[in-house]
Amino acid sequence: MLNPNECGSLPGLSTYDAVITLFNNVKTRQRPRLKVSSLFLDIKAGFENVDNSTLARILREGGIPRYLVSWVSSFLGELSCTLVFQGAPGTPAPVNVRAPQGSPISPLLFLLYVSPLHFTVP
Repeated sequence: MLNPNECGSLPGLSTYDAVITLFNNVKTRQRPRLKVSSLFLDIKAGFENVDNSTLARILREGGIPRYLVSWVSSFLGELSCTLVFQGAPGTPAPVNVRAPQGSPISPLLFLLYVSPLHFTVP
């Protein structure tokens, strides 16, 4: 489900690799005097804006098994945080984030969520 051009989050595919690939693609297309454009997006607060139902649809359409889609939906469901002061836990409070920052699965879920944005215009 990940775009084959995805770099930065996979072993052996660094930002440097992405820059070199882009540079080579631009130079290759400029040789026959074609016009070349690139679009870069910086998605502010990306993890916090992952919509649970949209991600579930993307996963289902990508052929992910139903039990994994259910697990992801549960993971992104109602989150809460409990603070502990002097050994005594407080009352759980709701947390208004979608894919928690610092969770090992959040970067992958975000990449899957934005995967429809990866396309190449011929």
